[in-house]
Amino acid sequence: MVKCYFCGCEESPMRGVHLITNLGAIEYYCSSKCRKNALKLKRDKRKLKWTVAYRETKSRIAASHAHIAAAKAAEEASARSVKKGKDAQK
Repeated sequence: MVKCYFCGCEESPMRGVHLITNLGAIEYYCSSKCRKNALKLKRDKRKLKWTVAYRETKSRIAASHAHIAAAKAAEEASARSVKKGKDAQK
C-alpha cells in the first residue's frame, strides 16, 4: 500500500500518479484532485478539511487545549481548598 503525498489515504501502488522530482524523491498522488491541489494550486494540506494532516493538526490542538483546561481546573481546585482552609482557621 502506498500513501498519498497530499491527502494521506492508502491505495494500491498501481493506481494514481507517481511523480519523481529532480532530487530523486518519489511523490504519490491518489487522484488528480490531490495532484492539482498540491502542485498547481499550491495549497497547504493542513488547511483542507478532507486531508489526514488537517485531522491530525486539529487533534493535536484539541489535546493541548484539554491539557490547559485540566491544568486550570486543578489550579482552581487547589485555590478553593486553600480558601476553605483559611476560612476554617478563622
